[in-house]
Amino acid sequence: MEQPDNALEKARRAGIDLDLLDSNLALTYEQRVLRHESALELVLALREAGAVYETPTPAAPEIR
Repeated sequence: MEQPDNALEKARRAGIDLDLLDSNLALTYEQRVLRHESALELVLALREAGAVYETPTPAAPEIR
């Protein structure tokens, strides 16, 4: 079995933010759910904004 210190060092080298993980685990279940809900709302709003941005606008009529 791997030593905990070795596993933590491997995780750090792999780019895992252990401080963020610790701070999230310090939250209550309800706090984590609220943060998740907030993040999901942001993602959905960004997705909708991106779809609007990518929708082509009709060309302006030519002036003669």
